[in-house]
Amino acid sequence: MATTPKPWEVNAGTTQAGQPTEAPVNGAAQPSTEVQSFVDENDPRLISEQVDVNVEGDAYAQPAPPPDGKYRLKLKLEGVEKADKSHVDFAATSTKKESLPYYHTRISATVIDPSGKFDGIKVYPEFGGYVGTLTNKDKSTKVATILARLKKPDGTKWVDAHTKLDQKGWMELFVRALAGEPEIVGELQWQASCEQCGKDAKAAREAGKDASYPSSTNGMHRFPQESSGTSARPASCSRRK
Repeated sequence: MATTPKPWEVNAGTTQAGQPTEAPVNGAAQPSTEVQSFVDENDPRLISEQVDVNVEGDAYAQPAPPPDGKYRLKLKLEGVEKADKSHVDFAATSTKKESLPYYHTRISATVIDPSGKFDGIKVYPEFGGYVGTLTNKDKSTKVATILARLKKPDGTKWVDAHTKLDQKGWMELFVRALAGEPEIVGELQWQASCEQCGKDAKAAREAGKDASYPSSTNGMHRFPQESSGTSARPASCSRRK
């Protein structure tokens, strides 16, 4: 569970807030009514105040993930980006081998930590946060598993054992359930994998060469230990056939 998703691009013809832009009258550009914010390059706050900077710090460093365990999480629907770059709540896709069609989307979860130590850290389900209606051997789906553990604002369940819907119906219900960014208790576990290793192995196999795919490292206590005794991220990954 890692990485921050790329912000969705603003649609053409809208402002950052999603409001339509003003159309020109008779082909002439019209002055904007929006208040423009200009900063004076000689603003005293920029040139006369000393800035206390930690030169040994790393502004690009990502916050360490919370230790393995159960946490209260706030779920959010991230949606997916289609081939035409449009952003939608969910989209149809298919498995690579059997070409089985199903719907999928992306979600994220934000940790709720009353102590404040890990509060606000965003995490993702495995495989990039994707969840969908693809049925497993036991007839479970990721979307249904999450829905079964969520409740409506009035305390009633979104689904039960008697809920019967087609795949689109399940996804539409899932979108409705996540609209209010509901809370749920989830179990987090550290995971690291080598994405480039996987791409290299795939390319090699497609070229007819013998190559093994990388396997991920799961569990905080399987990571190398730093001098402070805390777990650190692995420097390499193992491979599997």
